[in-house]
Amino acid sequence: MKIGILTFHNALNYGAVLQCYALQHYLQAKGHDVEVIDYRAPFIEEQKKFLSKTELRRRGFVAFLKYFIIRLLVWPAWRKTIRVFHQFMTGQLHLSLRATTSADIPTGYGCILFGSDQIWSPKLCRGFDPVFWGQFEKHGARFVSYAASIGETSELDNSHTDLTDIKTVVKSGWDEVAQRIKAFDAVSVREKSLSLALQEHCGVSATVCLDPTLLVDATVFDKIAVRPAEQDYVFLFNVIDDPAASLFARRLANQLGCSAVIRGQAKPQLKSRRDKLVTLREAMSPEEFLGYIKYARCIVANSFHAIALSIVFQKDCYALKSRRSERVEGLLSSLGMDDRVVASTELLDKISSIDYDVVGERLASMRQNSLQFITGQTEK
Repeated sequence: MKIGILTFHNALNYGAVLQCYALQHYLQAKGHDVEVIDYRAPFIEEQKKFLSKTELRRRGFVAFLKYFIIRLLVWPAWRKTIRVFHQFMTGQLHLSLRATTSADIPTGYGCILFGSDQIWSPKLCRGFDPVFWGQFEKHGARFVSYAASIGETSELDNSHTDLTDIKTVVKSGWDEVAQRIKAFDAVSVREKSLSLALQEHCGVSATVCLDPTLLVDATVFDKIAVRPAEQDYVFLFNVIDDPAASLFARRLANQLGCSAVIRGQAKPQLKSRRDKLVTLREAMSPEEFLGYIKYARCIVANSFHAIALSIVFQKDCYALKSRRSERVEGLLSSLGMDDRVVASTELLDKISSIDYDVVGERLASMRQNSLQFITGQTEK
């Protein structure tokens, strides 16, 4: 079957592009003809500009001046980030012709998989993006969401204003979802909370599926992982910008006898450059990011995908608690790894290695439901 994938494949985000790569690889291994639909979501493309219109609108003069100066100082690294992600996208993903609107989406697919990632998040997408909600002609294709997310479900509990013709209509966000989700022939989501909310607010039954990075084994990522020059290090991925994370990673490195703490990040920030406890690696390619995880002694992260990939590579890791750690905490709990969730201010009395024989058995069991869902939807 010819299958299209619609997701955040062009984001400047390691998790976004690597989950797309994993799903593409899994489907290709099953014998499908797979294309990543090269839809350039406006909010993602806006981030790649030197000056974002969104930032200009929401800042006063003084705040804008500060933003401009910071942007100017980090722009060389930003340009590198944009370049290495573009190289990954064009080199590792099988792309369709480019699309900028729903009218441009290519045809000829037997099935289009929407997801994974927060493709339904009104906060991220600056509203309900019609492409990610399947608001275009099917041309005979089945529309199926795979492990799609809406972000925080609480964002939809409040009313919002929608412009329809010349009338202003105030409606619940869930009313909007209930109408748009009718475009899908089958629905799977990545969070149990969203599955329950869809049933409650929309009467829609949604299967909970694993993130695509957890559908495949390490050999899929081994093919592209780039080995770093550093050896014997702790890898820190601090996307929430927890101020205590660097100290936690440094203490862990000292306990392990590691020579360095490497902090990786995709999007350059001036304040990260002032951190003397770590060695900063900005603008890493997705391939380099994988390499830093694969060859680390231990990974410390407040990122779901950094922890998920650590599990795939069977590495020792610690997930830092944060305001957005519910998802990774749920995953680790399901795998019997509750002890790997820690606060960045916590002192570790004892460091032990993860028993991946037990974890591997639990992960294999969790995969079955997701694999059955994909197989059932792509072989009709």
